[in-house]
Amino acid sequence: MQFYGNFLGHDPGIEFNSTGHRCKEIAEVNLQNYILFAGDNIGVGLGTPIEETYPYLVSKKLKIDYYNLCIFNGGLDALRYNLITWFTTIKQRPRAVVVSCEFLNSLIVSDQNYSYYEHCNLEDDSVKELLDAGNMTGFFNARHMFADRQINNLITTPIYQIVFKDKQPAFTHNIVNVTHSDDMFDHEKISDNLVSQIRKRMGTVRP
Repeated sequence: MQFYGNFLGHDPGIEFNSTGHRCKEIAEVNLQNYILFAGDNIGVGLGTPIEETYPYLVSKKLKIDYYNLCIFNGGLDALRYNLITWFTTIKQRPRAVVVSCEFLNSLIVSDQNYSYYEHCNLEDDSVKELLDAGNMTGFFNARHMFADRQINNLITTPIYQIVFKDKQPAFTHNIVNVTHSDDMFDHEKISDNLVSQIRKRMGTVRP
């Protein structure tokens, strides 16, 4: 994980573009007609062919282009950072934003020289102690509220949020929630639910 063109991304390679995201290059996206995705593991869809991931399926079903900012285990840190960076550097606004965050309290860590960036090890005893302290003191609640207000003040584009069973959603203000109540994540099913909600808000999307 590193910064590429101001965005946080994975190391470029077979799975990821030059900015470290699992989709085509920004320069290849039709920025006049696209949807923006942000979030963590499910949105990346590692282990699933890209043509079977919900960002790709939503794009195909709506006949609209897309860009995928999702970061594996990035949590709220990566989601918020990449969304803010996109909306402050890309002048063409998406038709819709779709967010999903399974691991809301996941943290991005580094060394004193900022020589690397990676998600924290949630099994590490010191990390567990930190997470427990953060929950007890209200740190994470305040962090979520701050991110919620930031995104609400910055983004006027309709935002659709995938809400997972028994998990706290990332955002609450001016959000269209798309609930996924199954224990297993079904990309086809969630893409159908997203397409249905998006069409209700924005009508038929023209190619």
